[in-house]
Amino acid sequence: MTNFHIPDDALISVEKLQMHFPIKKGFLGRELGAVKAVDDVSFYIRKGETLGIVGESGSGKSTTARALLRAYEPTGGTIRFKDPEGNWHDLTHKSEAEMRQLRQYMQMIFQDPYASLNPRMTLLQLVSEPLVNNGITNKSELEDRVADLLIKVGLRPENMTRYPHAFSGGQRQRIGIARALALNPTFIAADESVSALDVSIAAQTINLLQDLQEQMGLTYLFITHDLSMVEHISDRIGVMYAGRLVEVADTASFFEQPLHPYSEALLSAIPIPDPKRARAKKRGLVKGEVADPANLPVGCAFASRCPHASELCHMSNPELTETAEGRFVRCHHSADLKLQGANYDQ
Repeated sequence: MTNFHIPDDALISVEKLQMHFPIKKGFLGRELGAVKAVDDVSFYIRKGETLGIVGESGSGKSTTARALLRAYEPTGGTIRFKDPEGNWHDLTHKSEAEMRQLRQYMQMIFQDPYASLNPRMTLLQLVSEPLVNNGITNKSELEDRVADLLIKVGLRPENMTRYPHAFSGGQRQRIGIARALALNPTFIAADESVSALDVSIAAQTINLLQDLQEQMGLTYLFITHDLSMVEHISDRIGVMYAGRLVEVADTASFFEQPLHPYSEALLSAIPIPDPKRARAKKRGLVKGEVADPANLPVGCAFASRCPHASELCHMSNPELTETAEGRFVRCHHSADLKLQGANYDQ
């Protein structure tokens, strides 16, 4: 990545992150290759902001988040995190014991509110588990802390003896949020945290996350495939394709004037709620299949589907380059393209 400057108010910095999963075959497990789920990903997140990551299924969004929190051991690259005292930590080579100390500041909200909660644990046990694991075992103190957390996420403390099956999907996701907040983190990765919810419940959950961010000064990495949702919650947006970050921009600029052809394709797919405002033409739509992460091409991974691709695109993989302050794109021809944003009246 060229011209990568980390601002002073950054909380997280990721440089050239790689997450490769080996392909093995046979009794001896001979390694035949690797699935490059994340390949050469660089970005930063400022303290108190929300960076939304979008892209189609299999683009590497969730893998990036899990590698960021060291749920996966990264194949390569550097992950740096600033603790509440202002000290930078290189997470890439931290031991499990060292990561345990830092994970209280870094939490995750998972996609499925049904699968992420142990059905045999009560609400009290679920939310207090992080506290118990960090040495808080006094029963009355745990109950008080859990009650405060439940109120904060809009749940009733008197229900803390109930089990997950007694709650709706939206309430279960609020339980997951309360559990993530138990240790007063500064950073939360929300991995498709509203995709399993009804639209109205998802909107309520998004509003809750924004309220909590304002109250607690939280920093979010918000992963989704819903561009309408990411526009509502994100300060900046990153677009992933085939394991690579192809564009990063502030939300307004991204929706008004994307720089990468794949970004234009994503914006063209946003549904129009008014049937009288049908698109005049299919703009930015692409054909073909997503590049195989186990066999990425030599050049740009999007070249085979891009209407603007040249011979250079097939021969050389472009770097993620800063074209303006805070604006990054991975495209050889971005300076020459005039792509259309989400204004379909044009």
